[in-house]
Amino acid sequence: MIKAVVFDVDDTLYDQKAPFVAALAPLVATSVSFDSTQAFQDYRCQSAHAYDQVASGRWSHEEMAVNRLNATLQKQGLTPVSGNAALTFEQTYAAGLQKIKLFPGLETALDQLKQQFKLGIITNGKTQHQLAKVMQLQMHRWVDRDNIITSEEAGLAKPDPQIFTLMNHRLNLRATEVAYVGDRYDMDVKGAKQAGWHAFWFNHRNATMTEGGNWIPDQTVGDSMELQDLLLALSAVPEM
Repeated sequence: MIKAVVFDVDDTLYDQKAPFVAALAPLVATSVSFDSTQAFQDYRCQSAHAYDQVASGRWSHEEMAVNRLNATLQKQGLTPVSGNAALTFEQTYAAGLQKIKLFPGLETALDQLKQQFKLGIITNGKTQHQLAKVMQLQMHRWVDRDNIITSEEAGLAKPDPQIFTLMNHRLNLRATEVAYVGDRYDMDVKGAKQAGWHAFWFNHRNATMTEGGNWIPDQTVGDSMELQDLLLALSAVPEM
């Protein structure tokens, strides 16, 4: 029986694409073939690699900003930008992230879940940055700080199943008693299923399964209202 629901943050609790596209707009204004959805997905994939490079000391923050943005632009056939332009993009993007709001329907679902389940967060990224997003989203109303794990503080990153096992210890629950909600198949579904958790895939970007599709989500939903319905239905299941 599920006793806890744990969430990813970026593009699961809020729309991460909107501030990204707004920040990128000045750099791609003259491109008629620019695909914002693909660029956003490419940038997120580049970010995982970039954080590893910074953590290992191989890249500075400025090098990370330039390299991951230019790798994204090059995939679209666009001209690379300078370091100053990349840093301006990052600053604009960061400013946009300070105005994020929960996806429609999640506040209602979280209110209901809080009455019946332990709630938590597992998120990749720097602790300071991720906690700032958590506070902007007012997730402290539903999730205790002790039940928030970032990859920086854990020294582990999704999809490593050990970061999910760490949450098992925080919640004092078995793997089979926890469900994870995330938007990425490669990070969220794969990691949760490898750890023995239930996995709910919030596939609102219409992504395809990677890794050969070996990890099957327990539930898949395509928009935030479907996610709300799923979580409310979970809350409606009578306790045994």
